[in-house]
Order: sequence, then C-alpha cells, then structure tokens
Amino acid sequence: MNKLVLFLGAAIMLVSLNSCKKYKNKEVYANVPVYMSYSDFRSSFEYYDGMHPMTAPGNIFIHNDIIFISDEDKGIHIVNNSNKSAPYFIGFMNIPGNTQIAVKNNILYANSFIDLLTIDISNIQDPKLVNRMYDVFSYCTPAINDEYPTADINKENGVVIAWEIEKTKDVSGFGAKLFAKDCAECEKEEIQTKSASSIRVNLAGSRSQFAIIDNYLYAIDKGSIKSFNVSNSTSPIFGHEKKTWDEPETLFPEGDYLFVGTTTGMKIYDAGADRDNPNFVSEIEHVESCDPVVVQGNYAYLTLRTGSDCGGIDDELQVIDIGNLKFPKLKEQFDMTDPYGLAVDGNLLFVCDGSDGLKVFDNSNPLDCGDNLMYHFPAVQTSDIILNNGAAIMIAEEGVYQYDYTNPSNLTMISLLSF
Repeated sequence: MNKLVLFLGAAIMLVSLNSCKKYKNKEVYANVPVYMSYSDFRSSFEYYDGMHPMTAPGNIFIHNDIIFISDEDKGIHIVNNSNKSAPYFIGFMNIPGNTQIAVKNNILYANSFIDLLTIDISNIQDPKLVNRMYDVFSYCTPAINDEYPTADINKENGVVIAWEIEKTKDVSGFGAKLFAKDCAECEKEEIQTKSASSIRVNLAGSRSQFAIIDNYLYAIDKGSIKSFNVSNSTSPIFGHEKKTWDEPETLFPEGDYLFVGTTTGMKIYDAGADRDNPNFVSEIEHVESCDPVVVQGNYAYLTLRTGSDCGGIDDELQVIDIGNLKFPKLKEQFDMTDPYGLAVDGNLLFVCDGSDGLKVFDNSNPLDCGDNLMYHFPAVQTSDIILNNGAAIMIAEEGVYQYDYTNPSNLTMISLLSF
C-alpha cells in the first residue's frame, strides 16, 4: 500500500511539474505595462494654453471662478467659470498619474502616481510647479482591461503610465495562464485598454480623496489616511499615516472631522485635538460597496452602488444620524438605480444616480428625503456634483453641467461645457 501511495504521489508530482513547465513558457495576451522612467516622470509637468483633448474626466475642484477637472492619469484641465452661462477652457497641466486635486489660497496640490505636486496658480494662465515630494504615495498603476491577466511589473523600470494588450510570457500564476484567452482577433486589430470607470470624479466633491482642514492636507492612500502640514503652503511636510483597516474610498471634511467612506462603511475621525494624527471616533458598517458621503448638521448621506470595483449588492441612498458622533445610527434607506456622488445644501439633496441621471430631493425632513423627488434630469450619465453659492456644478460623460438652484421651485440648467 505504501509503495502504491508513493508511486501515485510521484506520478502526480511529475504531471504537476510538466504542467507548470508547460504554462510557464506559454505566451498569452495580457495587459503589458508601458513605463516612463523616473527621470522623465519627474520632469513631465508642462502647461498648455487653451483646450486640450479630454480622455477620462474625473475629480473636479472649484476655486473662486475656476473649475479644475482631473483627466484621469493624464493631468488637470482649467476652466474659466466667471460667466456660468459660458464657461471655457483656459489650459491644461500635464501631470501623469493625476486623480486628485485640492486648493488652499493660490496653491494647488495634486497627486502624480507616487508623488505629491505643489503648483502655484496665482497666475492661472501660467501655473508653476514649485515643489514635488517623492514617493509619498504607494506605487500605483492605471486601470487595466480586466478581461485579460496582467503582466509582471518591475518597479525599477519606472512608473506604469499605460497598458498595451500584447502577447507575453511574463504573467505569474498558473491560473492566469491556464484560463487566459487566445484572442485571435488581437492578431488583426489594435486592442484598446479600458479606463477604470467611465468617470470618477472639492469645493470638495463627495468622491474626492483629498481634504484640507486648516493647515493640513489629508489624502487617502490605499488602506490609510496620510497627513501633510501645509503651513508653509509651497513646502508640505509629511506628518502621519493613519491605518483605516478597511479600504478607504472617499474623504469628506466637516469642521474638525473627517468622514471616510470605505468599502465596508463610514468611519469618523476627529482632527481637532491633533491635526497631524486624527483620532478614530466611530464607524458604521454596511455590505461591501463604494461609499461616497456628505454631511450636513446631524445627518450624513451616503450612496451604495452595485457593479463597481468595490463590490456591492445594493443601489441605495442611506441617511445616518450623527447627532452623537460616537454612535452613528442608520435611520433610512432609499432605493436608487446606479448612485455615485451626492451633495446637500439646506433643503435640497442632489444625487448623481449614474445612468438614471441627476435627481434632486426635498430634504426639509432628512428622514423622508428619498421619497420626495422634486426634479429628475434623465438621459445623462452622472458622476459627482458640487454646490457653490446657488450653482450646482455636475460632472458627467458629456461634460460639465451647471444648474441654478437659487429658487428651489424653479431649478434650471445654466450651461453645458462639452468635453
């Protein structure tokens, strides 16, 4: 019996070794990284006048009469919005790996893959890079085409700025090669890599990952919140890294508090006593999902969405009582179609319901808000919205929409700046 077991074990091992050898040398179509050397990456900042092609609109930030729009992993578009009925593009800042924006006075802070950039925007038509902090963020890459495996990455080659679908043997993992597509059509036509989501989008927007409280900039970086002292606005100083233990997705400041939307709920941190190292206060959990959050008074409003990178099984608006910050309580849930970002001002609650457009609810009673739809603008793929002095500025696939809500009983569209 023992000899039989040994024989069978040896046979299985031999088959396994042959199989591993077979798949180790197998060429498959995969996301193959396109690198930019570190020296080229860190000298890549440039400014271009006028309109520049928009590829993947993301986060927006409002600063006075200027709208900054992050073009996912490419850079930042600058829009003059002094006349809300006729906004126009001023220029474009080339910043590889940019997704986040925050502004304090005349200084703009932007991520660039692993670095933090400080840009002087006192002359908006000639922004100047004044500081770059190296390696303050985790090594990250652009979105992949998830229909294909990902080739191995060598960080020593530089930063990954794009992907190409090509044949390669450099794919680790037996399963990745065993189940990879043959992709006969790849021989005949160029394959385009997909962007992450159609859109990701601070006076701050609800989907932002940067926030400023007084002289501190806070930034989400994978499973942590990082703080930067910006008392000397042109020379940020790295402060502290606070582990969240859940995957943070969004960051919303309110007074001395940071409300963090994670993939499993909302966490609250108090930055009042220690700006450098905010203290954890409480959390409220939900099923795994993306979680944009905004706050007004004693209530926090957040959306959960299915079909995203965060997982999720519900599409809904949640209203959370934060009257006692140590014990937040889920009070109401309202069904939505495909919710993304949201914003609240007084008795109006705006929800970007993705493919179902923009919805505006009567928020005079927060616990009934989701049942009191006032306006619905369908047929627009919406992402996030910022409310600024009676103007609702919303980002969508087609461009930036603006609405006048100074008269809640007569909400009207002001303009559309097309991409």
